[in-house]
Amino acid sequence: MRRPLCLIGLAFVVALLLGINLIPHDAPDCGLPDGETVAAVGRVEWKEHRISGSEEILVITLEQAIILKPDQRSVLKQIIEDSDTAFSNSIAADSVKKTETYLKENREIFCLEDTEEIRGILCYLGGEENPAMGSLVLVEGKFRPFSHATNPGEFDAADYYRVAGQQGRLMKAACLAESGGFSDFRESLYRCREYLSLLLGACYPEREASVMGAMLLGEKAMLDEEVKSLYQRNGIIHILAISGLHLSILGMGFHRLLQRLCVPKLVNIILSVALMYCYGMMTGMGISVVRALVMFGLKLCADLCGRTYDLLTAMAAAALLILVQQPLYLTQSGFLFSFGAVCGIGLLPSVSQQFPSGNRVLKGVFTGGWISLCTLPVYLCFYYEFPPYSVLLNLIVIPCMGALLLSGIAVMGAAVCFMPLGRLAAIPGVWILAFYEKCAAFCLKLPGQRWVTGRPQDWQLAVFLALLAAAVFLAGKRKKGYFWCAVFGAVFLLGFRVPRGFEITMLDIGQGDCIYLSDGQGGHYLIDGGSSDRKEVETYQIVPFLKYRGVGRLNAVFVTHSDADHISGIKGLLQDYGETGIEIGCLFLPDVAQESRDEAYRTLGELSRDAGVPVRYLHAGDRMQSGRVMLTCLHPIENYVNQNANAGSTVLYLTYENFSALFTGDLEGEGETLVTERLTCMGEGGGLHMPQRITLLKTAHHGSKNATGEALLALVNPRMALISAGRDNTYGHPHQETLERLESRGCLTYQTPLSGAVTVRVRGGRVWVEAYTARVREEEPPKSAID
Repeated sequence: MRRPLCLIGLAFVVALLLGINLIPHDAPDCGLPDGETVAAVGRVEWKEHRISGSEEILVITLEQAIILKPDQRSVLKQIIEDSDTAFSNSIAADSVKKTETYLKENREIFCLEDTEEIRGILCYLGGEENPAMGSLVLVEGKFRPFSHATNPGEFDAADYYRVAGQQGRLMKAACLAESGGFSDFRESLYRCREYLSLLLGACYPEREASVMGAMLLGEKAMLDEEVKSLYQRNGIIHILAISGLHLSILGMGFHRLLQRLCVPKLVNIILSVALMYCYGMMTGMGISVVRALVMFGLKLCADLCGRTYDLLTAMAAAALLILVQQPLYLTQSGFLFSFGAVCGIGLLPSVSQQFPSGNRVLKGVFTGGWISLCTLPVYLCFYYEFPPYSVLLNLIVIPCMGALLLSGIAVMGAAVCFMPLGRLAAIPGVWILAFYEKCAAFCLKLPGQRWVTGRPQDWQLAVFLALLAAAVFLAGKRKKGYFWCAVFGAVFLLGFRVPRGFEITMLDIGQGDCIYLSDGQGGHYLIDGGSSDRKEVETYQIVPFLKYRGVGRLNAVFVTHSDADHISGIKGLLQDYGETGIEIGCLFLPDVAQESRDEAYRTLGELSRDAGVPVRYLHAGDRMQSGRVMLTCLHPIENYVNQNANAGSTVLYLTYENFSALFTGDLEGEGETLVTERLTCMGEGGGLHMPQRITLLKTAHHGSKNATGEALLALVNPRMALISAGRDNTYGHPHQETLERLESRGCLTYQTPLSGAVTVRVRGGRVWVEAYTARVREEEPPKSAID
């Protein structure tokens, strides 16, 4: 049987995937309220500089962390300070281990109740402290748990950091005590990394220095944001990660140097692996580094034993070692990207005979395309889009990487001896990076730079992998036509969007409003999009959700009024227009009088015109139809003069088959009275068909007691209501009075603070309601149907 380890690894991965999908594995609740000041003790596992706001701070990772009871802080402080003298017969490093053992055995004495699940924690130090690697420290700061995603497509920080063993952060932390014992080896590597980083900063311009720091030393937190965005949008961000390319250049280069020096094979292998291990430890020992280190070691051992090195078998061995330790790495993009690319390279000998021969450039394009095909599911599952030109761009970028890395190594070596020589050696690297940026910027100007597909469904992923496996099998049988049919069929299937039909989703964006509407026939709309307690909601919530749904273009964006909690995200979309990958067909603003248009209102119109997005003004009586969806504007009247922005909120009435909905923005006061009167008149023969009970009401002003009054409720009598508000917001939204008014009418209420994003779908005459998170009250199940 060929490659038995590969088959074992494949079976193991399938079993893990089934277990991950069938067995709940949510990150446990840490048991601490957000913002509480706590003290924690633990061992410094890693530290790096990051940018927080506009400041550069040191962030340390504590392992074996214990959140202390208040009365145990002084006790632990004394234990840590005395750790080196308490075990006088041991060396300093041993004293740390023994103190850790003592803390573990007596954890129940020191540990704060309900925090047993916490094993790792990030500490953002607010002072000048710089505790040594491997030392025991006592820190105090404000605890911030990692947040779960509450919207489809949103990054789930809690699940991501849980894989790394971290359950929260201490912000503006102070180091109260530090043991004398620490790891000399790891602290020396850290200081070496810091020194090399200073050399890069001294030799390269600031922008290029951040790129080289990420590329050579793994300092991704200090990477220039503009460069990072440029590389991400072009699908070449992987070149900044410490990966197998780095280890092959450094490791194999060092290995061959020792061969030329006639160093014995065994000694050569030990020294080469040791160098790579030290480099991996210095740069953070990421997943791609662990994978490359294992494969590098197996290759050298195969050479030593006179055995044939098989890349796929080595890859399977590396994957098994990583997944046995932490199975949840299967849910992370870094792991899947790294192994997917190597799998594609390993399968090249089997499929390369299907590529054009004779023309090296054309063959290179097909080779790059095959590797991209192997990582395509990862792109679409985590980023919901794929940059097609990345295939060609990687053919330009990757061949230059060897020269760029060697240039960076030469710069650091020269700078150690003579700084001006290091600056001179940096010139080729600056030219290569400038060339990268010009190529990336050019690709962004080309048509079809992004292929937004949305997240594929699980069955699509399974069939894609089956078709890819069939393509590999058919390539071995030399059936060229069938091979390409399987390949193109796999790509088509993965990018095919299964029609979702009519749906409305209220996103959870904190204290604000954002409602997505799909007419089921290719039309996509947004009603508001802003938040007063979350920054950059367009980047972290709105755009990821739209791409998750496969939306690359919004037919229209409706702004109900100009308060920041309704427009901050829309402003961001317009300011970064062309960069987010989301086009806007038209922006609709409420048709209020000139004297009622505040600065935010005018700014939004200017941003829209600058972006080339048409602006139109809605007033009562305007209608828009898309397929079976009809939107009617009920408020404001033309050139309406409002006392405040809330009273002038755009009110939209929607009908779809037997479904009806009323979207009210922050309507209250005079505006609500006018809408109630208009609905009454129109319902009595004024041209608007009003059912006795509308299906859905978007509760006005985040559930404020001053909105959604009895008169309006008696008229529309909603079957369900959606409330968007921030968790624990300072306004107390939604107010109890509003909830009681809705409940008294038998209205089923969904709140984003409890439910996360709420999606309403109409299928076969029934209305299906789905809450994204599990924070729904017991009487409101996460998924329900309403006749």
